[in-house]
Amino acid sequence: MKKILLAALIVSSLFSGLERISAAQTITEQTQSEDDKNRPQLVALKSGEPAELAYDAGMARFLVSSEETHGAWSLVELKEMPGYHTNLHRHNHTDEAFYVLEGVLTVNIGGSLAEYPAGSYVLIPRGTPHAQGNGGNVPTRILLTMTPGGFERSFKDRVELFKTAKPTDPDFRKKRKENAARGNYDV
Repeated sequence: MKKILLAALIVSSLFSGLERISAAQTITEQTQSEDDKNRPQLVALKSGEPAELAYDAGMARFLVSSEETHGAWSLVELKEMPGYHTNLHRHNHTDEAFYVLEGVLTVNIGGSLAEYPAGSYVLIPRGTPHAQGNGGNVPTRILLTMTPGGFERSFKDRVELFKTAKPTDPDFRKKRKENAARGNYDV
């Protein structure tokens, strides 16, 4: 009789354990499917992809869009021509990270001007007043990561604007401000 009770106990425990494993597996599968909703899309680009597009500071390549990362971040490769620089500004909702591939990136943070040669990295947290550009005499090529994503739209708008207006046009700055207001990006 003890053997039968022991066998029943073992079988009961086994089924109980299998139910818990099955329930845990269902919860894990549900969690994974929730996690997958925010998982970035696969992005695999070969050298030179996508093509460079001209804008007012030089050239831009949109490597990873915020749509591909569900808004988490975006990545743009910029080639800024000598003499280009931004005005002092801040992004209240966007962190900018610059990795310098070629040339020298000049950055003004809090009134302190510094030069960052190829191989340098600069993270500018949201809300930090800054200006950046190319104070050198050769093009500067940088990777710009924006977190969260979305601000890359400003560069796409600049590409489109550059097709019809140049920075020397009297209303160029006005059109850029209109694009920013229309695009609701963080300038």
